Amino acid sequence: MSNDSVIDQKYDPSTYWVAPARNFRTSARLHLQHLLFQNTLGYPLEPRIWDSTASSEALKVADLGCGNGVWLTDFDSELTKRGISAQLDGYDVSPINFPAPAFLPDSVTLKKLDIYAKPLPEEMVGAYDIVHVRAISSTILNSNLTPLLSTALSLLKSGGWLQWEESRADVHVVQSPSPEVSKSACDTIIHILKAGGEARRSTFEFLAEADRHLKEHGFEDVQMKMTETRKQDLKAWTEDYLMVWEELAAFFPPKEKQPEAPMTREAWVDLFAKAVGETEKGVVVHQGSIMSAVGRKAL
Repeated sequence: MSNDSVIDQKYDPSTYWVAPARNFRTSARLHLQHLLFQNTLGYPLEPRIWDSTASSEALKVADLGCGNGVWLTDFDSELTKRGISAQLDGYDVSPINFPAPAFLPDSVTLKKLDIYAKPLPEEMVGAYDIVHVRAISSTILNSNLTPLLSTALSLLKSGGWLQWEESRADVHVVQSPSPEVSKSACDTIIHILKAGGEARRSTFEFLAEADRHLKEHGFEDVQMKMTETRKQDLKAWTEDYLMVWEELAAFFPPKEKQPEAPMTREAWVDLFAKAVGETEKGVVVHQGSIMSAVGRKAL
């Protein structure tokens, strides 16, 4: 099974996850993903950044690739508890998952923006105390972090902080509760997805060295850590990935159009059904840990 033929090369992460057929499912998955990140990390904002910004009378915060804005609305609740006022701006290439403004906290505004498009709007440059980024690694090709990190650096005020969090997309763990329970279908899917990522030049090795990349792009006071996912969350992580896998059938050609394809849509649906069956017997799929990195723009 060649890498080039495993998954359709036309995959575009900026549009695929916001297609009308999957918008509410994707939004529901993002809510679950947020809960799992928070369960793992234990905070919305890294303690070093809290300490650094404690004296601020008002904060300006940007969330890049904000999805449905769930991190911002959760962060607003934490700021309210602390008596801190803030302007919280979320940016995403598609607004399809944005809640209606009437149902957002007053501090939160969500806007359509391609964060990789240049030039950035002038009013955004140097405007933010904190830039938050989460689960954006699928948009990074050839481990080239310059588009992402240069944007974050441009948005920050002098002395402002970047907080970046990712699942370890370079690590795939499939675990069976006992030797008697097969995990072969889940293992096969992981193999296919890894091959597809390699074909798209998305291999994610940079996640293990995110701190080095931040330093090379001019960030100071850089710190990175890997936080292990909790055992009690592994079923939920598995369900999060199953929601992704189910939707990937669209990548593969129908058998009647390409009967010679190494993976047809019908074969994927069958493989997915077998994987679901394995998870119903206790198999879990996860990525082991979450990478979090913070860095400060020079004063």
